[in-house]
Amino acid sequence: MTSMRPTGEWDGTDFAHEAFLFATDQEVLDRIVPFAMEGLSRGEPVLVVAGERVRRLLAEELGQDVRRLATFAAAETWWRGGHGTLQAYDRDLRTLRSAAPTWRLVAEPVWLAREDGREWSRFEAVANQCYAAMPYYSLCLHDRRRLPASVLDAVVRTHPLTWSGHAPVAAAAYEDPQGFLRSVQPEWDARPGHSVVWTVTAPREARRALAAAVVDGWRARAEDVVLATHELLTNALRVAAFVEVAFWTDHETLVVEVSDTGPGLPDETCGYVPPADDLEGSRGMWLAWSLADDAAVASSPTGTAIRLYFRR
Repeated sequence: MTSMRPTGEWDGTDFAHEAFLFATDQEVLDRIVPFAMEGLSRGEPVLVVAGERVRRLLAEELGQDVRRLATFAAAETWWRGGHGTLQAYDRDLRTLRSAAPTWRLVAEPVWLAREDGREWSRFEAVANQCYAAMPYYSLCLHDRRRLPASVLDAVVRTHPLTWSGHAPVAAAAYEDPQGFLRSVQPEWDARPGHSVVWTVTAPREARRALAAAVVDGWRARAEDVVLATHELLTNALRVAAFVEVAFWTDHETLVVEVSDTGPGLPDETCGYVPPADDLEGSRGMWLAWSLADDAAVASSPTGTAIRLYFRR
């Protein structure tokens, strides 16, 4: 009989990211309880952030041991939009990193069942890159009974590990974060004929022009549009002498495109990664992505074009 190894070969020195898909309550208990108890036996902080049903099951199964968990919290209150949720998550990780050499997290992103929560898969993908050196094991729970097939497909493509029944193993469907982001961003169609296009050499001039142009039903989004575009222009003009700006409407969506002839983006995940204090350019992309409803990137060694999408 094969013995269970809740964390496999993980030695606590780097990031492990597992997707656990379940369809019964017993499957949840069989996976989480050994994982949590092993961590507690090793003196590792164990954090659980899950939906009401999973929390109830664990509370009944663990009994008094539930008090030994470092965190036992409701996932339902955590969703603040993709960027807001990851920013809060990032702060908590940095705090844990300063207090513990390694830790374990059981997380159930229940918001994936909501239409406005589907973007979280992009942040799950990027976590594999930006938290690679973080010394913790993230066991992500996904209920097959509640989540649509499209979400479950994204789950298996964004987690490097899956559960074999005895130990975590490499996930065959896992994709590189940048490749995954490209596959889920809006399709890159040619600009429509009614696009407004102009060339910019200074962010301020574009800011004034864009503020004047965003009218007729889009005033509620004007501040977001202008600020997000200004951030992209500032970044682009660091690497190019001029930038082309275009915008157009597509039914209920306003699209802004910023393109340059610079050297291309070294990392297309920047808009989804909490920026370091010393990386000014990444702060601009993070802010622009957080203000827009969606974004798409087309980058090569001869230039970059970024589109931001704002819904009415």
